[in-house]
Amino acid sequence: MDKMIAFIVLPLIMATVFYLLYINGYLVTNAKRALVYIGSMGGKKATFTSCTGYTKRIIKFKENGEVNFHFDLELTKGDVTMELLDESKQCILQLDHTKQHARIHIESKKRYYLIFRFKSASGRYLLTWE
Repeated sequence: MDKMIAFIVLPLIMATVFYLLYINGYLVTNAKRALVYIGSMGGKKATFTSCTGYTKRIIKFKENGEVNFHFDLELTKGDVTMELLDESKQCILQLDHTKQHARIHIESKKRYYLIFRFKSASGRYLLTWE
């Protein structure tokens, strides 16, 4: 009986911990395949070769106001887009090789979804905001 309880309780505890890590921006979800993918801990920069798929993380901003985004993207092939979604998962910003700068209004303490989408891409990116 004790093994049965442990078999049920342990996965519930693990799922709760993973969920808390994800909604607070510490856990990244991704579905990608690549020959090489080297990303930073915060997800703001990466170098990749033949990458297809996406990475998604939650970010929060500390203050309300206007934020300038700069998406420095160097590709040798393929395509990469960066999307910022609000809490209702509506796209509020999309940057790529044609549009690398934008200014948007954000609210503090709200969760935003930061998604990078790769299509047979090789190169690197650096995302900064201020």
